[in-house]
Amino acid sequence: MLASSRVLVVEDDVALAAAEVELLREGLPGAQVTAVHDGLRAWEVLVADGAEVVLSDVALPGIDALELLRRIRGDHNLATTAVILVTGVIAPEQLFSLLENGADDCLVKPIRGEELVARVRAALTRVGRQRQLAARARELEEKYARASEFLSWVSHEIRTPLSGLMSAAHVLKRYGRQRPEEVERFAEVIYREGQRLTRLINNLLDLAKIEAGEVEWHVQEVPLCELLLHVQEVFRALCADRSLRLQLVPCPGAFLRVDADKLSQVLTNLLSNAIKHSPEGGIVRLACTRSERFVHIAVEDQGPGVPPGMEEVIFQRFRQLDLTDEKSGTGLGLAISREIVTRLGGRIWVERSALGGARFVIELPCVGDAGSS
Repeated sequence: MLASSRVLVVEDDVALAAAEVELLREGLPGAQVTAVHDGLRAWEVLVADGAEVVLSDVALPGIDALELLRRIRGDHNLATTAVILVTGVIAPEQLFSLLENGADDCLVKPIRGEELVARVRAALTRVGRQRQLAARARELEEKYARASEFLSWVSHEIRTPLSGLMSAAHVLKRYGRQRPEEVERFAEVIYREGQRLTRLINNLLDLAKIEAGEVEWHVQEVPLCELLLHVQEVFRALCADRSLRLQLVPCPGAFLRVDADKLSQVLTNLLSNAIKHSPEGGIVRLACTRSERFVHIAVEDQGPGVPPGMEEVIFQRFRQLDLTDEKSGTGLGLAISREIVTRLGGRIWVERSALGGARFVIELPCVGDAGSS
């Protein structure tokens, strides 16, 4: 039976309605049992609040139970609501007619209390199973849609670097000896497209492992300043090659309880994007600020930024901004970053930077200062 199940009794005999409500409340602890006395009021209650089970007399003022049943069956929000109709002496063909019109069950007056509770309990159990099956069906539909999206995306994304690899390899195989001056150029194509394919496969594996819960998390207290200095050092040469200034605004004394490698992976992804989209000679900033409860790590650049309305879209899998091939990514890096940050107890978002480009912000709980107990 569903927790906090709602049972609506529809009965124009006020005394009988009160007796049925009392029996159901005693027999179904935890169920929310209410009563109304006409069909129109019952419909208003169902539209506003819904119900798992409707126990309704057939003859009602306002609209009768058959019209109420027709409306319930026509409303997708009430698709799983069970309807039990209650009537007086009834011929078998009339009983069959009620069931054919969509009733889940019928009770004939006078009703024994034990039977009433048993029938409603059985209806609640059926509704619970139907909702579980519906939820499972929706889950499978979502997984199928995601799998279709995944296959479509992978087939497109893998085809591009593979085509580059195969074309360059074909040229080298056929003309390498005749045109030795072209060997280095096509070898560079093979190397670049191989790197792209490697990034794609690694990102796919990372996301699959995270979602499957197969990633090992080594969470410990980490001095944030040391982690940021390490990340800065990793990107120093790359920034120099692009004549970029990598500014670091540290947060001395701040400690986080995180997996240092996973957080470094997120910062690496954000800084790689910032460097890729920054103009030659621009500024990339890695800045940290803190409040009483949180540390904010921001990666900023002077690139084109994120168009309004795309701030959440870019964190979805397989989504990337419409950029040139040179600056496009796998469409997975930000999705992986959000998964990691979320599992570390934080959140990540993007906004406009004071530098003119994008500002990605990671918010994580702060655990204290160096030397604190």
